Amino acid sequence: MKLHPEDLLSFLAVAEEGGVASASERLHRSQPTISGRLQRLQNAVGEPLYLRAGRGIRLSPSGEALLPLLRTLRGNLQQIEDWVSRRQQQQEGQLRIAASSTVANYFLMEHLARFRSAYPGIELRLQTGALALEDWDWNDWDLLFTEEAIAPEQLPNDLQQSPWREDELVAILPLQHPWVVAGKQSATWAEILREPIVWREPHSGIRRRVAAALRAAGLKPSYTVEVTGVEALREAVAAGLGIGFASVEALDKVRWPLASLRLEPPQGLFWTLYLVHPQVEHASHALRAFLDLLLPLDGAQRQASSASNTQAP
Repeated sequence: MKLHPEDLLSFLAVAEEGGVASASERLHRSQPTISGRLQRLQNAVGEPLYLRAGRGIRLSPSGEALLPLLRTLRGNLQQIEDWVSRRQQQQEGQLRIAASSTVANYFLMEHLARFRSAYPGIELRLQTGALALEDWDWNDWDLLFTEEAIAPEQLPNDLQQSPWREDELVAILPLQHPWVVAGKQSATWAEILREPIVWREPHSGIRRRVAAALRAAGLKPSYTVEVTGVEALREAVAAGLGIGFASVEALDKVRWPLASLRLEPPQGLFWTLYLVHPQVEHASHALRAFLDLLLPLDGAQRQASSASNTQAP
């Protein structure tokens, strides 16, 4: 017969209090409830654990032998309750985040710093760099930041995708470039493509967004240079190898010796950053706290927003 923790702890209380009446007061349960638990436990054990002694009880040898095990059980349960409480109050836990280098370097760190300040007991694990989603193990991460939407069929059913923020993309070029010297503030695609282009690596979200805009306009660069990483892009553009592309928010956070031009005025070129995470009901306490910081919406609003934004653009 299966043993029930409440029966075991009720027996422990009765043994320590010396009777059912005192144990019922301690446990805030009725005497018939406590007596029923004792009887169920004795039936499960199959031998007497206690004997009646006046208005109290006296433990049998079996009951005496069980007592130290029950005290250990009570201590273990208290440790579990303390652990749950720490998790619920975000005093303990882990948050596993993956993000592209651009998102991590220019968009994410300030939010992680705020979260760390508010919840110092949460361990942060951050992976940055190229995200090879075709081989991605979704179970290894609580939150994924991407530079473009992921097709819904690539996502497991228990994950949701939300647009996080929108930013404008601009052309970057050396300070000594004739356009900068002449005070030019923007450029059309036709003007841009008369210059050599410096691309980031193929998996770069900025590169893919610019390339999609060029395809939509029926245009293709005639001469290009390809580099890997943000720093290499900066150095290549500064050296005069060609015009590159970067986000306005990223440029606001760095002091590059470069100038920027708006693309395709007056509307400009924009991109959207996305985040992927478990459905709210499947999220850890730590993840919920971070999402509250990152997306200041109530739970119903967040779920409605996520449900309406799971289609790739």
